[in-house]
Amino acid sequence: MARFFKRAPSKDGADERASDESPAKPREPEWAADKRDALKPDPDRIGISGAVPFVRLPQPDSLFAERAARFRALAPGHPLAGYLDFLGRIAEAQAAVQALYADGTLPAPEPEGDLAMRAEHGMPALSRALLGDGRPFLACLDALLARLDLTGAPEAARDALGRLSAAPPEDRLDLATQVFEGAFPVERMAECVFVSAALQVLVAGQAARLDAKVLKPVADGVCPACGSAPTASLIVAWTPADKARYLSCSLCGTLWNHVRIRCTACGSGEDVTYYGLDEVSKDVQVEACGTCHSYLKHLHQHRDPALDPVADDVASYGLDLKIAEDGFRKAGLNLLFVS
Repeated sequence: MARFFKRAPSKDGADERASDESPAKPREPEWAADKRDALKPDPDRIGISGAVPFVRLPQPDSLFAERAARFRALAPGHPLAGYLDFLGRIAEAQAAVQALYADGTLPAPEPEGDLAMRAEHGMPALSRALLGDGRPFLACLDALLARLDLTGAPEAARDALGRLSAAPPEDRLDLATQVFEGAFPVERMAECVFVSAALQVLVAGQAARLDAKVLKPVADGVCPACGSAPTASLIVAWTPADKARYLSCSLCGTLWNHVRIRCTACGSGEDVTYYGLDEVSKDVQVEACGTCHSYLKHLHQHRDPALDPVADDVASYGLDLKIAEDGFRKAGLNLLFVS
């Protein structure tokens, strides 16, 4: 049976409301049957008391290996077992390629002067300029494709890898630029998965070398490190941010703090509701906003440290199907599961 969680608006000052021209509010899902009493936000309970770090930079040396392990753990017996296994192989290749750059051979992030200027003007620290002449990215992509084991993978995936391997450098770099900017050509979606995987390794390595202290909020749902959208929301358990909420960047893996019970897309806390399905996981929910009608996955990592924003977002696809039926659209992005 599905469980329904509803909480009162946050008291952090957000007071945005839908305009008169906003679309009709989606109906309450029939599958969300079991209601609980509204919970009034308490700073001590929602993890925003005291000083918590604004960002936690990615740790590439463990990020992709742990993700691969999570995919392997989720795949057996899952309705999407084949795809989870396929993505697990991609994550394993990412971990192998990342190890090649462990000695710091990646080019440095943008010049300090540029970083300071971008921070001063409320811009993400990294931009597509990090792709430069394309050589670092193309080397990363070639290394990834060479290490991918697609045994048992769908024929479409093998065909896409073949097309990408044969494409000229300028074409592959152009595709990487589009993916970095959040544009995915429909006719090349399969190739975008491999390009995205290589970009994640490259940009995570760049983001890990930033100074966390200089990163500042950019906008709701925008990574302060690279400007990408989040994949999911995490309730963490590490010190000193126990039970604080962080958004996980879909591209570089940076985590940035965001007030709980407030929409990550529009910033409103007026009508935020949580949905879950017992058959998915009690620790994976959907946070839906009745103001802008968007949603984002909400993972209780403090209860289950193994939860991974990318892997568990894919594994909980049943939640996406259910909430989409009721008029909500996804506010986040999963670069390995573009649909």
